[in-house]
Amino acid sequence: MHEVRQHYLVRENTHVQLRRLFDAHNVHEFAQLALGISDPAGNYSSAEHVLGPRILSESSDADVFDLARAIEVCPSSHHLPDLVYRHSLPYLKISVGSEIAMMLKPSSHWVGNVRTIWSHLLVKHAGDRARANEELGLYRDGESDSEMDYRIGRDIYLALEPNLLILNRLAAEVAASQGVTPGPLRFMWPDAVASFLYDRFADPRSWHGSV
Repeated sequence: MHEVRQHYLVRENTHVQLRRLFDAHNVHEFAQLALGISDPAGNYSSAEHVLGPRILSESSDADVFDLARAIEVCPSSHHLPDLVYRHSLPYLKISVGSEIAMMLKPSSHWVGNVRTIWSHLLVKHAGDRARANEELGLYRDGESDSEMDYRIGRDIYLALEPNLLILNRLAAEVAASQGVTPGPLRFMWPDAVASFLYDRFADPRSWHGSV
């Protein structure tokens, strides 16, 4: 849990930086950080597959900032998938878009990427890693596209919330037993836990996508 805490602190600090850029209307630097270009911690879903330059090759900094402004007034994550797809920015779908949302408003929005989906499945199957790996493979659609955003739909994204909150509670109990204070931001802490769990325990062969 000490490692999870360090991951969380990096993301929390990046969240503060992103908010400052957003509130200052610094469009260029905001887009660079929100897409994980200037710092991968701004958006791991984008940075790990170098999606930022691809997104900006067909959209502008202002387009990304406009999406962020829509996210800022989005009433809940239940509207987020439609919002992201409505903006129709090439290469920017639900995994990258939901991570922008979480980094802007981590008490309101959760990330929908391979790490959170696998962790959701781990909770769903009561800690059975083999079953989580098997079910994760079912979400692959066989296309060569580099974004997981094309592979997960509205239903799987919206299904994440309850199990991420269960993961949050379970991780808080483990953290307390190890003398670690959980991060207070509602969806940033389980995101850090999900990243740790996926990196340590998921079978990468179960997902042949990119994220």
